[in-house]
Amino acid sequence: MHWNVEEILWALVLAGHLVLLIVLLGRDRASRFPWFTAAIAVSAVHLIADHLLHGKLTTVAFYWQSYTAILLVSILGLLVLIELARRVFSNCKSGLILNSKGWLGWTLVTVCIAIGAVWLWGPWPTWKALSAEPKQLPLLLVVLAAMKGQLFLALLTFEVGLLLRIFGKRFGSGWKSYPQQIMLGLSTYALGFLAVQATTDIIKHTVHLTSREQYEHIVRLFSNMDNGRFALWFLVLVWWIVWLWRDDPSEPAAALVEAPVLAGGPVPPEAQVESSLDED
Repeated sequence: MHWNVEEILWALVLAGHLVLLIVLLGRDRASRFPWFTAAIAVSAVHLIADHLLHGKLTTVAFYWQSYTAILLVSILGLLVLIELARRVFSNCKSGLILNSKGWLGWTLVTVCIAIGAVWLWGPWPTWKALSAEPKQLPLLLVVLAAMKGQLFLALLTFEVGLLLRIFGKRFGSGWKSYPQQIMLGLSTYALGFLAVQATTDIIKHTVHLTSREQYEHIVRLFSNMDNGRFALWFLVLVWWIVWLWRDDPSEPAAALVEAPVLAGGPVPPEAQVESSLDED
């Protein structure tokens, strides 16, 4: 059986998801990062579903399952960011804890910046275009929410990654800690996703196709960029597997507490009886 590049990358990325889940569960990391574990699990299910159901469902049914899964992954991604931020800014390692006003302020700033960037990024379909076919309106809204949700999550991930990198050490979370390494992987992939998205949008708005050869060239270019994004995701998965397999260097190993041993061997029964009589 001959596999093309897309199928090989899909198999590698799926294998990376499964190995990472084994590490998270086997090394007891899932209890520390439950939302991150859930996001990886849902992402793996999404990969399998898209591969197995492609060509076996109607276009509408396939879009429903695919974009609903993308939207779910985006929601879980937001919860992962909250989980990592809490791990860094509320770990009490350095005696500093971000208070409620700090959480509210930074959350408003980062979310507003990401929303503004998504709004300016465009393009946004008009309501007239969306409601042209009322029966397809729910699906179109899900597709739009999934696509803009991906973009919003990528922008917010980059912002949160910067905050954790700049202030993490001050709050006692060095760059070798688990939250920093997970955030580094998420930020790296987010940058790759944004780069591919921006390049694709620029090409769509600037290139005017005049021949079949140009069209095929653009299609190959888009496919290669998507393959590059998938390859980057695989490298991020490998990075997480390596770091999460290791013990967290920022967490000191728990000291072994041994039961006290009485010198001179066990106490004879006679001495125990005399001791109890003395106490009485």
